[in-house]
Order: sequence, then structure tokens, then C-alpha cells
Amino acid sequence: MYNKFKDYVDNYDFSNDMISRKFYHTFRVVDYAKAIAKSENLNEHDTNIAFLCALLHDIGRFEQAKIYNTFNDKKSIDHGDLGYRILLKNNYISEFVNDEKDKKIILNAVKNHNKYAIDSTLNDRELFFAKLIRDADKLDILDKQRLEINDNINSIDEKAFCFIKEHQLFKRDGSVQNDATEIVHSLSFVYDLNFDESINIIKEKDMVKRKLDVLEQHCNSTIVDSLRNELNNFIN
Repeated sequence: MYNKFKDYVDNYDFSNDMISRKFYHTFRVVDYAKAIAKSENLNEHDTNIAFLCALLHDIGRFEQAKIYNTFNDKKSIDHGDLGYRILLKNNYISEFVNDEKDKKIILNAVKNHNKYAIDSTLNDRELFFAKLIRDADKLDILDKQRLEINDNINSIDEKAFCFIKEHQLFKRDGSVQNDATEIVHSLSFVYDLNFDESINIIKEKDMVKRKLDVLEQHCNSTIVDSLRNELNNFIN
């Protein structure tokens, strides 16, 4: 399966940092997906489905980078939808799996991994794997998102703060774009996680603490303390 994916990615220019970053992101997400699958005691077949969901979740990113030179979906194309279409085109998904039900699981996981909310029409099995890949993807973003505030706008958007207080995934509308708010956006991922193992990994790697420590250096300490209390109480 790895070789088939590598054959696909080899069609893109690895000297482009965007391509190489997404390639390595993919395999970190694979590792997180395997960890969640193990924690859920999945059988070999379902572990393989989790692996394929992770391997293919960002397949649309490579074409997005090539055509649009951006990973901003709002300025280009929804990469989950693009990946879904790539896997359907000429039945490319069959290169990885043959069973029709398994195909549907993977296709729905790819399509839904980046959405604000999962399609409510998915059946229980499709929903499980959609949640699994969303967790694995968010874990890598939480861990590897750059921990820097380089712009001159060090205030946290009030809307972002409210989402944290209300224990909701921050829904960006594009009106505020600064490094501090981007960090808060990723911190809100904790409210959209579905598996105990995901929370355990966050704790083990101090993902939330590292981000809050950066915010504390640049932003209003009272607001950061409030964020810290909300997030830590929820996680614990």
C-alpha cells in the first residue's frame, strides 16, 4: 500500500516544501491512527482500514499545492473533497482496497477529515473511522504546528476565546488572521477529539502546555490563564 501511495506522490515536485511537508505529515498521521487503532483493540482488517484512511486522508493536498500553490482551502479548493474525487476518478481507490464497503469507509473518511462537522448520514462504522482519522490528523497539527508569533497582532480574537470557553471547535470565518489566533484555533481541537488515546497522547507530549506557554509570552496573561484553566480542566 505504501508503494502505491509513493508512486502517486512521486508525480509531484519534492523540491517544493509544501509537497514534502504533506508527505511527512501523512506518515505521522499514520502513526497516530495506528496508536488509536491499537488502543481500541481493532482487529487486523480494521487496523488496515485505519491505516489506509490515514495514508490517503491528504491525497488532495498534493494536487492542491501543484495547482494553487496554497493549502488555504478558502482561497483554493476543499482538499478533502478534492481527495475524494481523486480516489473516485478511474476507480483509483481500487488500487488500495477491493471491498465496496471498505471503499466507502475510506472515501467518507477522506471527505470528512477536514470538515467542521462530520456528515450526519454516515453509518456507525463509517462514522467510527471518520472520527479516528480526524483525531489522528488533529494530533499531528497540534504537535507540529509552528510555535511562533511573528506578526504584530498579539491579541487573541474574542470569538476564538469564546469558543474555548464554550468547549467548542473554533469555527474560523476568515475575518481574523494572526499567529496568536491560529494557535488558539488548534487548541480548540481538543473539544473535537473522540478517543481516550488522543487525550492521552496530548498529555504525554504536552501539546497544550507548549502552545499556551508561547501565548503567555506575547498575549494578555489573564486571558491566557483563563484558556489554560478551561483546557486543562476539560482534558483532565
